[in-house]
Amino acid sequence: MRIKRILYLLPLLALLLGSCAELQKIASFQKPTANVTNVKFAGISFDDLNLIANVQIKNPNALAVSLAGFDYDFQVAGTSFLNGNQEESLRIEANGASTVQIPLTVKYKELLHQFKALKDQDSTQYKIAAGFKFDLPVLGPVRVPVSHTAYLPVVKIPKVKLASLRLKKMGFTGADLELKVGIDNPNAIGFVLNSLDYDFKINQQNWAKGVTNKEMRIAKKGKSTIAIPVSLNFSQVGRTVYNILKGNKALDYSLTGDVGLKTSFPGFQSVKLPLNNTGKVKISR
Repeated sequence: MRIKRILYLLPLLALLLGSCAELQKIASFQKPTANVTNVKFAGISFDDLNLIANVQIKNPNALAVSLAGFDYDFQVAGTSFLNGNQEESLRIEANGASTVQIPLTVKYKELLHQFKALKDQDSTQYKIAAGFKFDLPVLGPVRVPVSHTAYLPVVKIPKVKLASLRLKKMGFTGADLELKVGIDNPNAIGFVLNSLDYDFKINQQNWAKGVTNKEMRIAKKGKSTIAIPVSLNFSQVGRTVYNILKGNKALDYSLTGDVGLKTSFPGFQSVKLPLNNTGKVKISR
């Protein structure tokens, strides 16, 4: 009879012991931890910079936990620039770890508008402050903070303009000139000019049009010029051009097209800068 009672109580005893073990797990519950493992530049242009912060969340408990979401604050010079909240449900297994990504886009126009002193700087310190939200047994709602400080480049658009127009040779039927286009790179990043699509006019008359794909290096904080040969046939452009070339007056010009640039800086996209210069130019000899 006693043996039967013991057999009858065994399942109940096992249940009680199991419940005690679960209660012990709950009673010893700890907060998850968060750590920024890396921040990478996903893409850079003269318009914006895309960052991705990878945050590893570790669960030190014997029971799984669920992430309810996170908040973030991207600070520049100690001042908030981007902030928000993200609802994200993620299960983190017992004694496990998972990675959460925080994507951020920095618009350079807005950055330089808010922090005017940056226009003379090559980089600036930033801080990502975030908090990951959980609803844990015993502890209740919990926010796990994490922060990361580093530097981001402040990219400025290079200046492209007409540098000079020189007459090399002139005869009765035509003339050869050299058009020089100057590029001023204000960045601490070097570039390679890999294409120039141009349309050059004097006094609203077409003088030169074409594309050059000759590569030219532009050093960081450097200036370079690219020479474009211009050949004029008086039978095509008219004899008035002959008189213009003989004179010494400043001429109206327009230089339009685009400039192709590339760089080895991580994440920087190849770009085409619009070229749209107008003004006065004197022909040198």
